[in-house]
Amino acid sequence: MRRTVVGLHLFNAVSAVGGGIALVAGGLGVPTTLLRHTPFESFVVPGIFLAAIIGGSATIGATALMADWRRATVISAAAGAVMVGWIAGETVLVEGFSWLQGLYLFTGAIAVVASIRLSQEERSPTHQEVLR
Repeated sequence: MRRTVVGLHLFNAVSAVGGGIALVAGGLGVPTTLLRHTPFESFVVPGIFLAAIIGGSATIGATALMADWRRATVISAAAGAVMVGWIAGETVLVEGFSWLQGLYLFTGAIAVVASIRLSQEERSPTHQEVLR
């Protein structure tokens, strides 16, 4: 399960960084009319946020799990929650929902749930005995 969550985080990270760069560069062709109910006039700030915060948190979540950091599952769950929050906020602000948002909502939610499960497994007596 750990490898699956790492894969989800890496998928989210690459997508967020690539999407953020494309938004800043104007390469996606997304109409700025989507921003009419937001405080933004262009996609530059949302693109930077997407790349740095969403992509960064997913990268940190994957790194924490791969390096087996002390609080890896908490960090991983937080990274998934950041993705879910981003999609929820984006959906409200642009007043719409697409299949792509559904995909990232799903990957973020799965990362949260799977990270919680990993945490529970790591605290189980059976797992602790194996580590001894």
